[in-house]
Amino acid sequence: MFTGHTESLAPPKPSQLKQDVQLGDLAVKVDTEKVAANQEAYQIQSLLEFQRLANYFSVAQIFLRSNALQSKPLTKDDVKQRLLGHFGTCPGLNLTYAHLLALISREEAKGNDLKAIYITGPGHGAPAVLSCLYLEGSISHFYPQYPLTSAGLEKFVKAFSWPGGFPSHVNSETPGAIHEGGELGYALSVAYGSVMDKPELLTVCVVGDGESETGPTATAWHAHKYLNPTESGAVLPILHVNGFKISERTIPGAMDDLELLALYTGYGYQVRFVEYGSLAKDEAEAEEKLLQLNISLAASMEWALEEIRKIQKAAREDKKPIVKPRWPMIILRTPKGMTGPRATPKHQLEGSYHSHQVPLPSSFKDDSEFEMLVRWLKSYKIEELIDVDKISDGTSWFVKESALKIVPKALDRRPGMLKESYAGYQPLDLPAFQECALKEDVKTASLMKAIAKYLTEVVRRNPNSFRIFSPDEFESNKLDGVFDATIRQFQWDPETSEPGGRVIEMLSEHTLQGFLQGYLLTGRHGLFPSYEAFIGIVTTMIEQYAKFRKVAQETKWREPVASLNYIVTSTLWRQEHNGYSHQNPGLIGNLLTLPRHMTRIYLPPDANCAVSVMAHCLNSKDYVNLIVGSKADTPCFLTVEEAERHCIA
Repeated sequence: MFTGHTESLAPPKPSQLKQDVQLGDLAVKVDTEKVAANQEAYQIQSLLEFQRLANYFSVAQIFLRSNALQSKPLTKDDVKQRLLGHFGTCPGLNLTYAHLLALISREEAKGNDLKAIYITGPGHGAPAVLSCLYLEGSISHFYPQYPLTSAGLEKFVKAFSWPGGFPSHVNSETPGAIHEGGELGYALSVAYGSVMDKPELLTVCVVGDGESETGPTATAWHAHKYLNPTESGAVLPILHVNGFKISERTIPGAMDDLELLALYTGYGYQVRFVEYGSLAKDEAEAEEKLLQLNISLAASMEWALEEIRKIQKAAREDKKPIVKPRWPMIILRTPKGMTGPRATPKHQLEGSYHSHQVPLPSSFKDDSEFEMLVRWLKSYKIEELIDVDKISDGTSWFVKESALKIVPKALDRRPGMLKESYAGYQPLDLPAFQECALKEDVKTASLMKAIAKYLTEVVRRNPNSFRIFSPDEFESNKLDGVFDATIRQFQWDPETSEPGGRVIEMLSEHTLQGFLQGYLLTGRHGLFPSYEAFIGIVTTMIEQYAKFRKVAQETKWREPVASLNYIVTSTLWRQEHNGYSHQNPGLIGNLLTLPRHMTRIYLPPDANCAVSVMAHCLNSKDYVNLIVGSKADTPCFLTVEEAERHCIA
């Protein structure tokens, strides 16, 4: 690996865009006619049937507490009295999840091994994700109490937003999940972190158009610029534009295709639009629109994978990396609440924010809404997709094979069972801290410089499983000694592009935090150093992550991951060049509010203690570790032996 301290003096590299190109010509066109003419090869009918079942199960989870398959006439007693959940995004999530399964399955049939993770920013679309996981077999795999039988489905449907069951958002109890679905803004950065140093991995990340309004997501669109295609996998972002958030139109929902094309082309992507179009006038038109939508998305997924492989092949096999590669992304326009009721006497539902959460909130007591619910459930015609005889015996899987052709045959290639998402931990090869400790005759030293010496050896020993994610403060924090062993990683910088490195610097703490979370949750190790005053911007992300890991520790099938490690300097305890504006110890207080078995805060008194603490933190699992120390020279109080005894005590 190339090492050294770069000066960043070379001029920026030119883009892959032609200088005389017209903006409208940049929208990617794919051969949908090929798919339309070969629908069986692309599993179009199976895709449609799978989605009908997934949409039905999504609605059933939100509304029903019994009679999930309507083996007898539905009554109000079958409807949950407290209705929770978000339907509006579910059809789009079922659509994209189904197409990921189909893509993996088609690659499997070709003899290609495709590992894929599915991340959803619209975390409250859990009914959709859970439905797909149930159909692919992952729910029953991890939760035997929900077998693939009519009795198992009955329990599964009731369990949604029910005591002892599944929450209304994606969390660590959800197979395949590596992202807490409560707070919006972080899905994309987590996705990019997950594929770093995982060259075989593809992460499909669905970003809701409401989430796309957040600041963290706005900066995370730049994340591909830090992805080295030689050593890392790829992310396929899908911006799901259904037009509305809770009670208002979204920004992307108010933008036309040309405006969206200009924005995301500027971010550096190739943009492919997949669009449902205006609302259907009747059932026949709705079926045709869904057919064309699926044909377009199938062609687009194939195109995206081909583009990803072109970029990776150029870097890996041809040894001629593409300069500023333009990675693919898909912008998916579908009506909010697609396939749901068109309207109530009071409101439009499909294509409106009124379908965002529970479209028929009084269906457990109101006759009109209850009848609409009955018609809605019947509209999916699941009787065509299930074996009635197998339902009645209660012990057999009842879904017809035609609806499940898209599910990969290999269990460990179904997204919910991919080991990288729940059992990928790899221990670091760590030097003994004594190897990097200071000699007894050293009277003063910087804690950060001492830590940097240790981290330099960690980087040398772990070239593919350890990264440092830092805002633009790495040298200021006296950690630049690490550059004796590595370099920065910024693919669009002429001086750090092709070799890559172990240090990512970006002035977006949110994006770095997302990178680190995705990196840890797929089995690797990392460190986040920052100024004391600015690290607090990711406090809520840390809290959400801690929630994810707390529940993960209580989930039997999830294995431990490396600890979330922070270093903060430029502290309030002494003047370190910046003064009052750069002093804020508030993160200490925030971490103390987390569960005590998950948090450790260290204030090492001198350099040898700091190195000992750093070694301990990198060796630990499932903690949130905070090391607080000065970057300026401070007295050395303890010898190596004394520091070891002190830190053990």
